[in-house]
Amino acid sequence: MRKLEIYKNDDFVLNDAFDQVVMNLHILKKQNEYKSFVICGCESGDGATTVSINLAAALASSGWKTVLIDGDMRKKNRYKRLNENATVGLSDYLMDRAPIGRIKYDTTTENLTYIPCGELIDNPVRLLCSGKMDEVREELAGSFDFIIYDMPAVNAAMDAEVIAVSADATILVSAIGETSKNGVVKAANALTDAKANLIGTIINKIDMKQYSTYHENYDYFQKEKYTKRSKENKGIKS
Repeated sequence: MRKLEIYKNDDFVLNDAFDQVVMNLHILKKQNEYKSFVICGCESGDGATTVSINLAAALASSGWKTVLIDGDMRKKNRYKRLNENATVGLSDYLMDRAPIGRIKYDTTTENLTYIPCGELIDNPVRLLCSGKMDEVREELAGSFDFIIYDMPAVNAAMDAEVIAVSADATILVSAIGETSKNGVVKAANALTDAKANLIGTIINKIDMKQYSTYHENYDYFQKEKYTKRSKENKGIKS
């Protein structure tokens, strides 16, 4: 079977941001044995899929056996970034149309497996609540170090809440300048009311100037600011 192409991100700043998330998830895994994480937007268009792909790839690149699951069965494949060559997926297994081995796809990123959404389903909530979904969880928990669920926005559908209550933790994605404050509060309250373990929010679509404001020394090593300051403080000439 042809491996699915997972684009490689070479942006230093973006990689630095995801390295921080990887570190936090690594700590949670060590301290609490967390391995399954739901990534979902507050509102449609927040960029949760982009975050999910980059996060899963970063975890896999760190040596962890990782699976990324596209849990949005409401959106047609032509709108999916990775599903062009993956027609059989999660919904097909949940409807007994394919074995679980057939819905797992190898990718060009080492240690990363991908499970596409499968056939379009108008209302997938019942499938996500089924015993077959429990079988998926058990199968993946025994085979992978990290399980990343890319789910629809909380304020757009109930799907994320259904999966979040059974996952170890949930991370909301919001887009700076786009996601409304009410949207963030509503999504967080929905997850909390469902007893999901909401551990934080990733702020997406932040520009370089804003990022550097939050992280003054984000290019600490890349531009050797520390070395320059040290030499100046010690009176050493280059």
